Amino acid sequence: MMFRTHILFALFFYLLFITIFPIQFSIIFTLVLCFGAILPDIDSPRSYVNRNYLLGFGRGVAAFSKHRGFWHSIYGLLIFFVISFVIVYFINAPLIFSIALPIGYFMHLAADSLNISGIKWLWKSKTFHLKWKISTGTISEQIFFIILLLFTLYLIIGNQGIQEITAFVTKIKP
Repeated sequence: MMFRTHILFALFFYLLFITIFPIQFSIIFTLVLCFGAILPDIDSPRSYVNRNYLLGFGRGVAAFSKHRGFWHSIYGLLIFFVISFVIVYFINAPLIFSIALPIGYFMHLAADSLNISGIKWLWKSKTFHLKWKISTGTISEQIFFIILLLFTLYLIIGNQGIQEITAFVTKIKP
């Protein structure tokens, strides 16, 4: 999937989670989550994350990796889970931020499981090779993105906000 679909997928589930549970929205958590949602694509030299953010590091990883290989598995997730804890420890940030990156990373893997080629959650193992019907950059992904966007906007605006917008629109009709 494209980077924007990965970001929206992670954002949707984060908003859904904080809607269900009494958790305060955090912009820093959201930014780290969204970065985690595009991070597994460091294994592709043409990915958004390699073209714009990680400079030489991501390109070096991509040179020695196969796209949707090791970094698109539970093992890549575990490595970045440990890295996020180490970073949070050294910068003395709240512990909650150490899970934002791995959650975003996990959401990327979940979204790629919806792709027609899928991912191997256990890397080289034949088990847990999950896939579905969405092809990257095609109309199926665009439809998925629009549906996800509508659900995300609903979570942001909420039922009350939609009622207010509907009432406003009906008032301005001639």
